[in-house]
Amino acid sequence: MSKKVLAVAVLLVSLFAFAGSAFAADKVWTKGAPTVYVGFGAGGGTDTAVRPLIALMEKKIGETINVVNVPGAASAVAAEQVQGLAHDGYALFATGSGCFGGFLITDTSKQGIPWNWWGFHHIQGPAALVVNPEKSGINTVDDAIKALNDGKANVGISSMGAGIHAFVEAFAAAAGVKTTINYVTSGGDGATCVAVLAGEIEIGSISFSAGIDYVKSGKLKVLLLNRREALKLSDTLTLPAITDFGAQYNAVPDLAETWPVMIPRDAPKEIVDKLTEAFIWACEQPEMKTFAEQMGYQVITRHGEEADKVLDYQYAAYAWVMYDAKLAEVSPEKFNIPRPEAWDWNKEKAKYGYK
Repeated sequence: MSKKVLAVAVLLVSLFAFAGSAFAADKVWTKGAPTVYVGFGAGGGTDTAVRPLIALMEKKIGETINVVNVPGAASAVAAEQVQGLAHDGYALFATGSGCFGGFLITDTSKQGIPWNWWGFHHIQGPAALVVNPEKSGINTVDDAIKALNDGKANVGISSMGAGIHAFVEAFAAAAGVKTTINYVTSGGDGATCVAVLAGEIEIGSISFSAGIDYVKSGKLKVLLLNRREALKLSDTLTLPAITDFGAQYNAVPDLAETWPVMIPRDAPKEIVDKLTEAFIWACEQPEMKTFAEQMGYQVITRHGEEADKVLDYQYAAYAWVMYDAKLAEVSPEKFNIPRPEAWDWNKEKAKYGYK
């Protein structure tokens, strides 16, 4: 090989090496694809809520983000798994915001502390009680209350301690249900819907988005939504809010759950910053607006302190609903969790490092 040809070859190798290193430097994750561990099963409310966000963030970043379902203990299993891995930005966690209220007081996870995480909350939506009238014989809220008091109705939920579980207990307390509710866990809201359709469960408590297609097709009926206003799905279908059934239901916390994608708070700042940029962009896309409208969600775009504020209130409210319903033996007071009526962000934010 001539000296001239050798020099050209060396130059080309150097250029390719430089280009490769520059490309790697531009990547958010240089060692491979990150993984989002979803705390509930495939097809459930959390799963269907977060996948469109992750897909849009992939599009903005230009890199693959893997999604793995790790159901168990109201997403505590996934929370423990992510916090147990290296906090290098390659492991993320997705759950329903209401789950955080149960982690400590049920002793399912020591990682359910909101200030241990950065959260990205893109949408917010209500819980729903759904039935199959043909299979269950339940057609109204009064029918459901009677069936619960008579011990003739099983209630399907994704997991004990999930936000939709706390919602059932708050509803039952306001409705004057005196009997202990028999729960059937499914691992995900999608599976709960299928069980209600089949008549295996009389009442399902779900994140409304997981059952919206069944509701639109007439296969499932919504008894009520945990909202303060009815939801109009079409010119022929308006779904009632819980407060439509009497003033007693004002006692049910007005908690439209969110489904955040989260990362340990001590993850590398450069990765958190890139995720924040991609998250904001994703929430602004028309696909996100269309998705939210189709699923009965509201796009909220909460990150940073605003995300912390949203989650901290839900953390308090769900914890006290569960404790008051005797679903946990340990009082939230032990962990300095204020009652929702006493919650004050100006007092709570110091826990997150804000002044």
